[in-house]
Amino acid sequence: MFFNKKVLPLVLSGFGLVLSLPVLAHEDLRLNQALAADIRTTAQPYQKSSLLAQLSNLYQTLGETQLATQLLQESKVLAKAIQQPYVQQYVMGHTANEIASNGDFDLAMQVLNQVSDTEIWVKTAWKLANKAAKANQPELTRQLLAECDRRAHAVDDLELRAELLSGTGASHRFLNPVDGVGMVYEAYGIAQTLTDPYERALHFNEAGAHFMDIKHQDKALAVFDQVWDLIDQIKNPLQQAQALAMLGGEQAEKGQRERATKALHRAVVIAEQLPDSEAAFAVRSEIARNFGQSYQFEAGIQASERIADPYHQAEGFIRIAKNMYRQKQQAEALALLKRTEKLANRISDPYLQATVLRKLASEYEMAQDTAKVKELLAQALKVTRRITSTS
Repeated sequence: MFFNKKVLPLVLSGFGLVLSLPVLAHEDLRLNQALAADIRTTAQPYQKSSLLAQLSNLYQTLGETQLATQLLQESKVLAKAIQQPYVQQYVMGHTANEIASNGDFDLAMQVLNQVSDTEIWVKTAWKLANKAAKANQPELTRQLLAECDRRAHAVDDLELRAELLSGTGASHRFLNPVDGVGMVYEAYGIAQTLTDPYERALHFNEAGAHFMDIKHQDKALAVFDQVWDLIDQIKNPLQQAQALAMLGGEQAEKGQRERATKALHRAVVIAEQLPDSEAAFAVRSEIARNFGQSYQFEAGIQASERIADPYHQAEGFIRIAKNMYRQKQQAEALALLKRTEKLANRISDPYLQATVLRKLASEYEMAQDTAKVKELLAQALKVTRRITSTS
């Protein structure tokens, strides 16, 4: 693809600042596939650039401007080496969002409109619509959501259309939730036609959250109940655990913590019977994290402790500690972070190890322990330098 020459340097400079997904994370399967297809010239520069820029941000908050600037420049150089088309599109969308965060909506729109991928465009537009509404630019919010509606309806793939319509409808909460009701119900109608109970459960989880967003709570709870009822129709135990983990997470995020806890307890029983694998570790970690989101800290810690993989165990502990801190359980949170530091030393993959160290630094920053933040950042930077890349 070809980018506007004025916009491309902004995209490249913003690359590492906005991307932080692990290579095998579930948040963006298309991104993961693009990275996996080219480890040496796409995935490794992506990993290193992302980490260097994140570390730059943290050093900047500590007032270490010279080192922060140096790391950011290294991140830019690595980003320029990445030519994979989908990753470029992904970067473009996230860069538009970052520009909007700084209040330059004209330039953000210019960047966004260089994106040709419908899914990336629409999902980025949701974020810009939110920021525009907060910046008292309701007309821009309306324009963005109207274009999201148009683009979503033009998608042939039914599952993607449902996802984009539902998210667009929910995004009307930024101005007037009533305006999004029709789209959320339309998306839910599409989801009801899906024949695979697993796919239907995932879409219903999303629909339930979005019904909450448009203030249709009774409908949301009824749809969440449908997910619960679908679990027995899903024959694959891993998929059962994934659907339940998502159900727990969505309900916890919407304040339905008692219902979330019920789903997570059912999920953990299934997940712990799975043979050990990357997918099993990931879903167990998600369950542990969502227990933390539900303020069921002991259950979350126990679920994390039973994960054999140190990276996924650490991810569980970090999320739980974050929520402990929010609930004024500072001593317990710090004790859990210290346990996580020991786990970090057992992670063999440098990208994953540096990711955990960087997240630990962020949590200690919240606890205002500057000495520990600096110690962890230095460790994370040292590990990041071990990632092979072709800059």
